[in-house]
Amino acid sequence: MIQVLRELLLSDSVMHTIVSSVLARYCQLHVDGDAFVASIAEIISDIREPITVQQQEMGREERRQLDLKVSCYAVTHVMLCYSNKVFFKTLL
Repeated sequence: MIQVLRELLLSDSVMHTIVSSVLARYCQLHVDGDAFVASIAEIISDIREPITVQQQEMGREERRQLDLKVSCYAVTHVMLCYSNKVFFKTLL
């Protein structure tokens, strides 16, 4: 199940509207927080590679700024998901 969700997160054909739902389920299935963060980092790395290859026309500074924004959003999303997971565990 985790592998299917990972492939969905990496797929170009998945609509952006369901990514947050897929990511939430992916977060629920991971028991170990460190493994979850590592797997999300791998997914982000895999997603970013094609973007930087396609954006060769951009200047170095523009590309760096774009990469910083993408990384910031991705880390924020991962941390929120992980925080929610920890919070909900405390309620049980």
